[in-house]
Amino acid sequence: MAKHLTDKDIKNVVELLDDWPTDARLTWDALVEAVEHDHRLKTTRQTLSKQPRIKAAFGEVKKIVSGNTGKANSAERLKPPSLKVAAERLETKDRTIKRLEAENARLLEQFHRWIYNAHLHGVTPAQLDQPLPTKDD
Repeated sequence: MAKHLTDKDIKNVVELLDDWPTDARLTWDALVEAVEHDHRLKTTRQTLSKQPRIKAAFGEVKKIVSGNTGKANSAERLKPPSLKVAAERLETKDRTIKRLEAENARLLEQFHRWIYNAHLHGVTPAQLDQPLPTKDD
């Protein structure tokens, strides 16, 4: 039985998706295998797809990978290996940035929704800004 994912597990899976090679086919089964191989975490497709961050990252990477024909054009074949590696790193960073920007936008939207709902229920900003209790409390 698959275990529940921790925040660290989710972060690891999303980072794995950020680094997913564009010439490799992306499926939920392939992701499950990669997670088990790279992070020694036995999980299922259902467990992974329940997590909004993982599901969103999977969809974004799937669009990128699906748009890739897998055949290198002539300009790509003529690149020296160091430039190819640099281009792959830049592409990975760009994908990470796009994913984080989309995630940030979703979190901001959720924050605004919470603020509005808190206001409707009479929760004050001072109440919202109270620190979390410590273990000693």
